[in-house]
Amino acid sequence: MLKRIFRYKRIWLILLAPLGLLLTLAARVESSWVETIHARYVYPLFANSLGWLLSLVPFSVLEILILLLLAGVIVYIVWVIVGICRHRSSWKNRLYRFGLNALGAGSVIYFGFVLFMGLNYYRASITEYLDLSVQKSTKEELYALCELLINDCNFYRAQMQEDENGVALLSDGGFYETADSAREAYAALEEEIPILQAADVRNKPLLTSKLFSRTLTTGIYIPFESGINVDVPCHSIPVTMCHELTHFRGFMRENEANFLAYLACMESERADFRYSGSLLAFEYAFQALYEEDTELAREIAAACDAAVLRDIQAEDDYWNQFRNTVVSEISDEIYEGYLQSNNQESGLKSYGEMIDLLLAYYRDFSET
Repeated sequence: MLKRIFRYKRIWLILLAPLGLLLTLAARVESSWVETIHARYVYPLFANSLGWLLSLVPFSVLEILILLLLAGVIVYIVWVIVGICRHRSSWKNRLYRFGLNALGAGSVIYFGFVLFMGLNYYRASITEYLDLSVQKSTKEELYALCELLINDCNFYRAQMQEDENGVALLSDGGFYETADSAREAYAALEEEIPILQAADVRNKPLLTSKLFSRTLTTGIYIPFESGINVDVPCHSIPVTMCHELTHFRGFMRENEANFLAYLACMESERADFRYSGSLLAFEYAFQALYEEDTELAREIAAACDAAVLRDIQAEDDYWNQFRNTVVSEISDEIYEGYLQSNNQESGLKSYGEMIDLLLAYYRDFSET
């Protein structure tokens, strides 16, 4: 039996799955090697080379490949079923080959995920590079942060154009100009934080943006491309681009990606980028303050300019059409499990934990 099994060369591909699992377990037990070896040398080698090559193409190559793969899987399953029906005498052998192929493909995909994404969830935190001390915040600190952020939102929003509904517009001529500005903003941040230095890649528009909206997703990182949902209110696109560029640089935790995306937006010379980053940070900070003290939150809300409130309402109106649907709830459950299984115990709440990093950042800034 064993001789028969190992006659198939693809059987060896199945061994990649336990190898990927061993690497993940090793990272959980002792994570220092992830930073010193994998994050510094192995991952950048692939990301900078393949990422640069993929960046030469204006559309998402991997998105198209994934769509083709899904179509191919469906065709293959149908072909196997038809083959079994036509050749019933050999159904066991055909089913056996199908199982081997499925396990082999799954093992390759899983190992690729571990090598190019999964291990980065266990690398050193950005706080170690910025020497930030994260601690429990007071509601007074939250209030001060909200006040700073809403003042920035009001200031930068006043410099932006609007559509016929009074909702903010970006100041460029289209997606690729915005993507180039995101690259420039991140290049400026790299000068401040050298560990973020990487190949100069650009974001890609997702052809399936409407589908991603149904899963409440604004962007996605697939090694070594970042895709952006272009169907969303445009003022959220700059910070989403910077968020995905953070993932490309090997920082996969969502709180760190949001935090660094905010810093990158604030490095931009464009008011719409600074507004995009400030508004994202404000929404998370305001939610945290509201949970601590509703009266203080109401005071902050009263400080929001009418234009900012229109943008927040437009954002809510857009996402409300997709919330509480079967697709969005299943997507949330799957992504919650994904994050928790990849060293982010708080799951979807980890996005909002950028506020702890921001508070530490501004606390340190105020002391210098």
